[in-house]
Amino acid sequence: MANLLLVKYVVVDIETTGGRPSGNDITEIGVVHVENKRITHTWSSLVKPDRSIPYNIQLLTGIDDSMVADAPTFEELIPTLLDELKGDVFVAHSVNFDYSFIDRAFREAGHSWRMDKLCTVKYSRAMFPEFGRYSLANLARQLEVENDNPHRALSDALCAAEVLIHCQHADYDQKVLTDPKIGLLKRIQMPDHLPSEQYDNLPKNFGVYEFKDAFGMPLYIGKANNIKQRITQHFSTQQETTKYQRLMKECHSLDYTLLPNETLALIYEDHLIRLHWPPLNKAQKKQSLKFGLYAYENGKGEIKWVVQKAIGSGALRKFGSYVSGQTWLANFLEEAKRNDMDDRAALDLLTNSNQKSWLIELKEGGAVFMEKGNLVGIYLDDDYLHQKEWVREHFITVHPSPMLNAIGHKLTEERPDAIVEV
Repeated sequence: MANLLLVKYVVVDIETTGGRPSGNDITEIGVVHVENKRITHTWSSLVKPDRSIPYNIQLLTGIDDSMVADAPTFEELIPTLLDELKGDVFVAHSVNFDYSFIDRAFREAGHSWRMDKLCTVKYSRAMFPEFGRYSLANLARQLEVENDNPHRALSDALCAAEVLIHCQHADYDQKVLTDPKIGLLKRIQMPDHLPSEQYDNLPKNFGVYEFKDAFGMPLYIGKANNIKQRITQHFSTQQETTKYQRLMKECHSLDYTLLPNETLALIYEDHLIRLHWPPLNKAQKKQSLKFGLYAYENGKGEIKWVVQKAIGSGALRKFGSYVSGQTWLANFLEEAKRNDMDDRAALDLLTNSNQKSWLIELKEGGAVFMEKGNLVGIYLDDDYLHQKEWVREHFITVHPSPMLNAIGHKLTEERPDAIVEV
């Protein structure tokens, strides 16, 4: 797609029974083809939904139940629609709205469909920053584009196509459209060997995902608040880096674990990376708890604190670096001073805490297990027992690391009411 003016842009607008794909249906589709800055083809059709059109939507679009009663269903339109959507880039005003409805309708009918995406809201904002507002109605006024029948699919698609053409004229050398930092053109390049249905069926939940090679070994592990959205970002990066090229060539399958919240996803990601050390994970390469906090009593009976290379299992706390250990110690002693504790009392507190095991219940769901100051387990549900042996048997064991212990200590400080000693 070297010259983006020579590709076919498929400008689409839809009318629906509501604002979200889940629980709503398409009632009308309009399609306009743009090639070399010219409109070359138009098509539209009413679509029979599976539910009644709400009265407020009827007032907005002018489409009522009687108009769509004899219209084809989306499934009946699929052969025609696949032909009408043949092109290089799917374009719409607020593109994710139109794309998500059509994508869901295709998937519900058992069809795999995917196109690169371009949003005329973002493109016009980049090309005409002086306009201030970027609704289709305001752009039509500013650019003197006609829209004879607003909120009807073909009329709005034609208007959006004219907006696209104005943007193309302003962006004559395609620098704005092709600038990866601006990210206007969302391209999805699938890995060479990845079955498309694995991508199509990805959930939009919290979790940890794994790109795997031909032998089922992890190439890269990541966490996401929305698994499908995050993996789409990987596939739409279009980078020339070695990491990206290896992912495209070597990824044969996707796997994921759903988790109830971001905290547990972050913990489980760190655990899996340290379990497998995937070749494309660079940020956490072989960090370990190399430094320990120790305390001793000198000849004058004073408590002295020292952070040094960890030796054996006698450390009061372990850290990934000397600096992080010194920072933690300074904060700990400052907090002890605020609570009128001397060094001996602070040492007793720290020593006693290292002998304890406790759960921290997460209000978003699940729990973490702390033992001897280390985060050593997670649980994904809420039906757990406050009994140490049960916890050790049923919680997912994770190996302590600088990041995990930092998360555990932060949770301990921020959520004292959620701590249950076991």
